[in-house]
This record gives sequence, structure tokens and C-alpha cells, in this order.
Amino acid sequence: MSDSSGREQKLAPAAASPVDHPVPRARTRTMRAIGLGILALFAVLLIVSVIPRALNRHRLAKAAQTVRTAVTSVHVVRPVTASEAGLSIAATTQAMRDAVIYARTSGYIVKRYVDIGDDVKAGQLLAEIDSPEIDQQLAQARANLRTAERTLDLQKATLDLNRSTMERYQGADAEGAVAIEAVDQAVSAYRTAQAAVAAAEATVEANQANVRQLQDLTGFQRVVAPFAGTVIQRNVDVGTLITAGSPTDNTAVAPSSVTGQANGLFEVASIDELRVFVNVPQVYAPNVKLGLPVEVTVRGQLQEPVTGKVTRTARALDPATRTLLTEVDIPNPTHRMLPGMFVYVAFKIGPSGTRLRVPATAVIVDAKGTRVAIVGTGNKLHFQPVVLGRDFGNAIDVQAGLKGDERIVAQPTVSLQEGQVVDPIVAKPAPGS
Repeated sequence: MSDSSGREQKLAPAAASPVDHPVPRARTRTMRAIGLGILALFAVLLIVSVIPRALNRHRLAKAAQTVRTAVTSVHVVRPVTASEAGLSIAATTQAMRDAVIYARTSGYIVKRYVDIGDDVKAGQLLAEIDSPEIDQQLAQARANLRTAERTLDLQKATLDLNRSTMERYQGADAEGAVAIEAVDQAVSAYRTAQAAVAAAEATVEANQANVRQLQDLTGFQRVVAPFAGTVIQRNVDVGTLITAGSPTDNTAVAPSSVTGQANGLFEVASIDELRVFVNVPQVYAPNVKLGLPVEVTVRGQLQEPVTGKVTRTARALDPATRTLLTEVDIPNPTHRMLPGMFVYVAFKIGPSGTRLRVPATAVIVDAKGTRVAIVGTGNKLHFQPVVLGRDFGNAIDVQAGLKGDERIVAQPTVSLQEGQVVDPIVAKPAPGS
């Protein structure tokens, strides 16, 4: 009995082992399932990320190949012969003749005959100046002249006496009736009288010159117009103290006055014809010739432009501004335009020599110079160097580099290359032609 029970006890653990094995097997299956799930997830992520990238690379390669093999379309234009160009420059009108009248004598204004806006004739009396000091100096100078003339008469009489005395002594000396010393004294007295007469004559001439000078100064008491015109400035009135050659205080400043400071007595301007000075840029200077017609307009006025012409040029450029000083004369018989007006002077500048005109957008300016893109034989691009002329903003003149029959790309881009084959499309003619 004891043996059988002992065998049962030994067999009991062995019988219990099949119950403990299912737990490790279940854990292993779980770990395998998790691993398979992770691998599947990585596979899905790999498929999702790699395949689109491969597709994109394929599309890009295909698109690049398409671009490389595709023909670019470009708009082309033909250069046109340059025509006249309009040039408008701002300027200010001036009177053809303009004179500021100063006083040549000092005194007070006793009468004034004109005011601003009055038309005057050449030599017309404008004002009178009272100069009592000058009158007194003239009277004294005339008195001095009379004294000098009387002195001259006295010296001439003395000279005549000494001449007669000398001639008598010389006659007596020939007969040996007088001493030689007496003859010498007579000759010396005659020569002294001659010198006295010459000095008296010089004194008379000096006094005559002084009288003439003072007479001229008294003549300046009458202020007259130097030429026919219009009084555009009047700076004095009755009672104003005038100093010869000095400016006076403005009492009625004319519009043509620039600073408004003290100026002359009057300013007279001839406005039947006006002139305008304009500074023509260097690029247009060779085309500005004498007699070139121009049109002058005033902004804000509806009247027709006034036609004038170029009368003279400086024939030299200002080195500071690189411009040519040009004078334009404008007829103004109706006095429609006034001195001091702000105007625009329009020139019609003709082309100088043979020039072609292309759109400004067709010109390429870079480190390689100034060029244009030309579509040549076989529709291949060629970048042609050119020499530019005048720039009109939307068009540019070409002085050299083109023959005139080229097809020029109107708007070249940086992607265009030398020798590239393109599809030319004819565009509209170049603006400004």
C-alpha cells in the first residue's frame, strides 16, 4: 500500500505539467502577431512614401524632357526707321528788350509821368529829378570858366607886349645900339609869356570839360525811356530821394521782379516779341539748328500754341548739365503772352543719320553689353550687340548693329539661350515708330 501511494505521489507532478505549457505558447503567438503587425505597418508606410516619390520623379523627368524638346514661342517685331521725335522742355518767357533805368544824378523826384502798365515811346519823359547841388556846381563851374578865359586874354596880351619888345631889341641889337643882356632878357620874357598863355589855355579847357560834365548831369535830371515798350516796374514816387547809381526801395514790385529787393527807378520792356532760353539735352543738341520751328504753349490756356523758331544757340554744351543753351524767339503782337510766364517749348527733332527704332523691352542690358535677341535662319536665336541712341521711354533708337530686316524678340527672357530654336510669332509694330 505504501509503495502504491508513493508511486502515485511521484506521478502526480508529472501529470500536472501538461497544464503549465499553454501559457508560454500563448505569449509567443501574441509576440509574433505584434511583430507581424509592425512589419505590415512599415510595409504600408514604405509603400505610401516611396511610391509617390518615385511617381513624382518620373513626372518631373518627363516634364523636363518635354521642356527640353518643346519649342519656345516668342513674339518678334521688325525694327522701323526712326522718325521725328517730339521734345518738350519747360522754360520762362522774357522780353526781347528789357532795361532797368537807374538815376545818373542825385536829388528828389519832383514829377512822375508814368506808372506800371503804361506804354511809352523811345525818348519819352518818365520823371524829373530836382538836383539843386548840381545846378550850383554848374554855375560855379561856368564862373570858373569865365575867370580862366579872362586870365587867358590877359596872358595873350602880355605875350603880344613881350613879342613887340623882343622884336625891337633884336632890331636894335643888329645895329649895335643895345647891350646883348637886354636882348636876352626880352627873349626870356617872351618865352615866359608863351608858357603862361599855354597854361591859361589848359585851364580854360579843364573848366570847359567840368562845365560839360555838369551840364550832362543836369540833363540826367530828365529820366527818359531808352526804347518803346511797357513800364513793367515803377519803384519811385514824387519826393523820393534818389542817389546816383544806387537802387531804390520798391513801392510797386512788378511780376517780373525776381527777388523783390531794391531796384532801379523804372523797368521798361518791349513785349511785342518775346524770347525763351531752353536747355536742350546733349542727345538732341546736334539736331537743333537755326530756324528750327517750335511751338510754345502755356499750361491752362486753351488757345492754339504760338509758333516760334530757334534764333541762336550757344554752340557749346554746359559741362555741368550737358545741355545746349538755345534761344527761341516768339512773335507777340497781341501781347497775349507776358514776360515771366511758365511755358513749354516743343521741338520736332528729326533723326540724325540712319537710325532704327525698336521697343525698349527688346533691349537687353547686362554684363555682356547692350544686345537684342534676333531670330535668324532656322528660327535659331542670336544675341546681337547694338549701339543705342535716343531713349523715348517706350522705344529706343539703334545707331549701329542692325540692318533693318531682322526679326527681334520683343520681350526676351533670361531662359533664352544662344542658338536655341524658337517659334516666332509676329507682334505689333514697335511703339513710337
